[in-house]
Amino acid sequence: MKTRTITLLFVLFFSVLSYAQEDSKIKFEKTTHDFGNLAKDAPAVYSFKFTNTSEAPVVLSRVKASCGCTTPSWTKESVAPGKTGEINVEYNTSRVGPFTKTVTVTYDTLAKPVILYIKGNVEQPAGGEDFIAFAHNIGGLSFDKINHSIGTLNSDADKTLEIQVKNVSPHKITFTGRYEKEMMFEVTPGKTELIPGEKTTISIHIDGDKFITPGTFSKSVVVYTDEAENAAKSFLVNGNLNRVYSQAELDRMPNIAFETMEYDGGSVIDGEKVVYAYKFKNTGTNDLVIESVKASCGCTATAPKDMIIPGGGTSEIVATFDSRGRSGAQTKTITVRSNDPDSPTVILRLKVEVEKDPFHIENAGPAAGSQ
Repeated sequence: MKTRTITLLFVLFFSVLSYAQEDSKIKFEKTTHDFGNLAKDAPAVYSFKFTNTSEAPVVLSRVKASCGCTTPSWTKESVAPGKTGEINVEYNTSRVGPFTKTVTVTYDTLAKPVILYIKGNVEQPAGGEDFIAFAHNIGGLSFDKINHSIGTLNSDADKTLEIQVKNVSPHKITFTGRYEKEMMFEVTPGKTELIPGEKTTISIHIDGDKFITPGTFSKSVVVYTDEAENAAKSFLVNGNLNRVYSQAELDRMPNIAFETMEYDGGSVIDGEKVVYAYKFKNTGTNDLVIESVKASCGCTATAPKDMIIPGGGTSEIVATFDSRGRSGAQTKTITVRSNDPDSPTVILRLKVEVEKDPFHIENAGPAAGSQ
């Protein structure tokens, strides 16, 4: 029995030691920041700085806030041993009252995530609530705004919109819990019932992870009440989703690499054609898809050899410039669009100097044969 106890203690000791060693890869100057008392809508940003104390580069794989009212941004590049990085945490002080929020930092799937804390108290200015302009009436409720722009949201981040609402009817109004929304939205009324004259906040939490398509968006969110008329309260949310890729995803992404993006064809006689093949390679792992190839002028024809190029594969885009009816210096461009996330648009250039045929007289001579 004594031997078994000693063995268990021995295993536990080395398990704890191993876990502590995993946690020692990054060290923060501090993991808790107290903002103290803050004025409503005042800026609240703090930078948590850390050092890579390990012997290998460290990449922060995920930084997740506990609430959409807290927005983190962080060092995305690999942090070399002995070097420092930072996580900037911004708290939205539009809501009055004390707060304690967490940010979970993951840098190694085998190590315990680091938890950062921010706390403070947002104070309401005297008479501040009276300044809310309830300008949009829908049924018995009045809202401070119904159109919302969130700007740019990264796909690995969250954001929360807050809508102020007041019951301007002579009757109690109840939120039924029915919503019409897409999966990236979560809707939470501060109170489910409002008596006449009572106010509350409707929070719309937006999760960047749940967007399907990046780019600009305009989405509607509908909240229902128990009113007999105008029960549906519709809000419009606009913004731009920026797709953020992990380092592993970036390593697999297709990459279009041209041998040259500019060709000088020198001097040609009016009527001659200049043909050049722009060779390129997909240096990534995933398939490279050529979405479109378009020349700046009808005098230039383009022909991609392949539309899908596997990882490591090569191909070419052939450009043919017809100098007929042209004279002097000519510069034409070919715009290539692909699914390369780093270079979705590439501009190729073709330059020539077109000279008149000195023997061309009234549709006779060397140039006439190309008519």
